[in-house]
Amino acid sequence: MPEAQFTIGDEFRTQFVWRLPSDDFLRAIFRVQVLKVDSLSDKYVVRLEKFEAGRQESPDGLVRQKEEVNRTYWSFVDSLTGKMISLAYEADDGRPLWLRLETLTGEHNFFHRLSKLPPSFTSWQTKRARE
Repeated sequence: MPEAQFTIGDEFRTQFVWRLPSDDFLRAIFRVQVLKVDSLSDKYVVRLEKFEAGRQESPDGLVRQKEEVNRTYWSFVDSLTGKMISLAYEADDGRPLWLRLETLTGEHNFFHRLSKLPPSFTSWQTKRARE
């Protein structure tokens, strides 16, 4: 059974990798902050605090020069800072997380679903009490 290595407030780096339609690979490393440790599902809820590094590689693993990168996909990466996501405990070991391209383009809600959650029960109670 996996165990959390971090607690609320801790930060660690996580690396995401996507395969582009050109067969290039896009790698992005973010510093994340733990917002919640969910022991029932063995996951962290984290916020992508800061984009720290990234590169685009050819199918052979050669790093693309700045002029050769796909700016559209990098703009998607840029928009991820500040997003909240859930990550399995195993994500805290620094190994890359391979994701479907649809998670980057927004066609899959991986990076957006936690920002669209309804208000918490506590918020609802507070609002109800003021009415």
